[in-house]
Amino acid sequence: MPEEKKQELVHLTIDDIPVEVPPGTLVWAAARQAGIEVPIYCYHPKMPPLGACRMCFVEIEKLPKPPQTACTTPVSEGMVVHTKTDKVLKARKGTLEFLLINHPLDCPICDKGGECDLQDFTLRHGPGGTRFDLDKRHYQKPVPVSNDVMLDRERCILCQRCTRFSSEISMDNGLVMISRGYKMEVGTAPDSAFDSVFSGNTVEICPVGALTASKYRFKARPWELKHVPSVCNNCSVGCNARIDVRVDKVMRLTSRNNDEIDDGWLCNRGRWEFDYVNTSERLRTPLIRRNGVLTPAGWDEAFAFITTKLKDLIARHGAQSVAGIGSTRTTNEEAYLFQKFLRDVIGTPNIDHHHGQFLGARDRLTGRPWMMTNSIQDIEKASHIVLVAADPYQRQPILDLRIKKAMKAGARIHIVNAQATELDRFAAMKVTVPENSAGIVAKLLLKYAQQNDVVKTDGYEDIQAKTKREDTALNEAASSLGLEVNAQLQLLANEIAGARGAIILYDEMATLDPGCEDLAADLQALAVITNNIGRPGAGVGPLFEDANSLGARDMGVLPDALPGYQDVAAAGMTYHEILTNPQIKVLHVMGANPARHLPEKELPSTLEFIIVQDILLTETAKQADVVLPAVTFAEKDGSMTNVDHHVQAIRRALRPLPGAKADWEILTGLARYSGAQWNYARPQDILLEIADSNPLYAGLIWEDLGKQGVRNIEEQEVARA
Repeated sequence: MPEEKKQELVHLTIDDIPVEVPPGTLVWAAARQAGIEVPIYCYHPKMPPLGACRMCFVEIEKLPKPPQTACTTPVSEGMVVHTKTDKVLKARKGTLEFLLINHPLDCPICDKGGECDLQDFTLRHGPGGTRFDLDKRHYQKPVPVSNDVMLDRERCILCQRCTRFSSEISMDNGLVMISRGYKMEVGTAPDSAFDSVFSGNTVEICPVGALTASKYRFKARPWELKHVPSVCNNCSVGCNARIDVRVDKVMRLTSRNNDEIDDGWLCNRGRWEFDYVNTSERLRTPLIRRNGVLTPAGWDEAFAFITTKLKDLIARHGAQSVAGIGSTRTTNEEAYLFQKFLRDVIGTPNIDHHHGQFLGARDRLTGRPWMMTNSIQDIEKASHIVLVAADPYQRQPILDLRIKKAMKAGARIHIVNAQATELDRFAAMKVTVPENSAGIVAKLLLKYAQQNDVVKTDGYEDIQAKTKREDTALNEAASSLGLEVNAQLQLLANEIAGARGAIILYDEMATLDPGCEDLAADLQALAVITNNIGRPGAGVGPLFEDANSLGARDMGVLPDALPGYQDVAAAGMTYHEILTNPQIKVLHVMGANPARHLPEKELPSTLEFIIVQDILLTETAKQADVVLPAVTFAEKDGSMTNVDHHVQAIRRALRPLPGAKADWEILTGLARYSGAQWNYARPQDILLEIADSNPLYAGLIWEDLGKQGVRNIEEQEVARA
């Protein structure tokens, strides 16, 4: 096998260095592999070649009209490439000289100064001076092309990266090239706004300082920043990010390429919504309610107060009067300790977090936990992508880009939704249904699929029996949807049944809508009977809401499952029951804000004691008896599990805010004050315990996570099942 793979490679020579690369590789990429710099402006690895800037000149033997552009020329067997001939060097210098004719010499104040390709390439490849008059043209500056992005037109070198991102990647045409010749510039189309949730990527890929971010403009210099690899904390995709810090303040987040997850992009939420880390409203000391007012206290005082109060209330009402609501944004290690504290130290089974509705911890049909059976990267291999009550553009934005990439490769997009979505304009079929009807749609798709001759229903008698029992109700529901919608659903069911590979995705929170209790189970059954599980480009699963929604479930922050979805002796109360059952007297909340889901945002008056761990004084924290200040994702180490079960590391970029503690430290302190022998010194110790007790994470150690995480857990767990 290794010999066959070697024979598939193309052999060439670049500057007398032998290089072996796969067929189709561009000369620029081959040179990079050999450690040879070929400067580029217009080319970007995630976009088709353009060859507009004429910066990447090389000389290729036996090709006519040298020099050639390395970013548009694919390699061929025996090719001989030269990157430093007199002709190449003269051409590069000429290109740079022309680019600098009108480019302002404002490097000291330009946000791109210190990380500017034009600046760097001029020093390495450019002329030492210019033959042109230094009377440069000037424009009004900056032009706000959006609230987030500023344009300094005189700095633009017309590489077209930004406009091509808008047309090729985000496909929203937010930025376009205007006019012709020397008047050409970047701008927005007439009567159009650059309101894309991906606009920040144009700032990052701009090779000069033409596009800058209003949030970062004039705030820092690159050489002042400390760079820390981490993971975005703002949705469940888990995009890789780099946190740039100066003097214990987050200055910006930039993308950090991970082809398996984010494909190198960040949405604006992930790039710029980090004010909660820097805000002066952060909690800095424990608070204890005295005479109806939250007043500052020391940590030992707070721990002692909590444990004394808990002992008294448990003695009066029993351990089952205590309940815990966990977080979907804290780390796996913290979620694990939270449920362990409540189950093992307090002795209560009442543990949950805000999540969609699932029929048990595992799907009864497959035995799998409720999660995507496919990977994010698998989306590119699908022939059909079906979105039911899901809107990735708003909820999981970078998945929207992955779906568009799949569409460009030939995938057909089918959308079932009551609302308009950004992807509607690309859909092969949009099925507009009434509000709260996703559940009945899933049942009808399952029914219609069973009528397709391609579908083998042998062995799935339970599914057939269930559909038969529901037949009368299904017929009535089908009639209420109308003939057109039914015809569309029948066509969609047939397409799924005959697809080379269909991926069916639904929003986790849609399962909470009235009549959608079986949504997840029915779509899972649909994927099973149409053979869309366990194949490349095929799958089914929920799109989760928050950064560690799946991790919270994996760690057992559930009333009916232990870590790894192992069985519990007796199920506890659900999230809704915890917030409505008068038997609950003590509520412990970690990194969540359940008050926002209640009428008037008021917690039940039957609660006698409320403990809250959080970074801000939320609606829930304002009603607490004790508030314990926590730290953000940027101030601690730990792991998180994204929507397709990639387990990834977040790393401490800032010193913890003075007076605050990481949630795992808070829980360890509470446990010790309660008499438990917890000796965790760092999150890595907790991960070792998780790996020892949770079959989904068996054998996992901190070092395995590296900089881009691992996704071998789900397959291992399925094999065990």
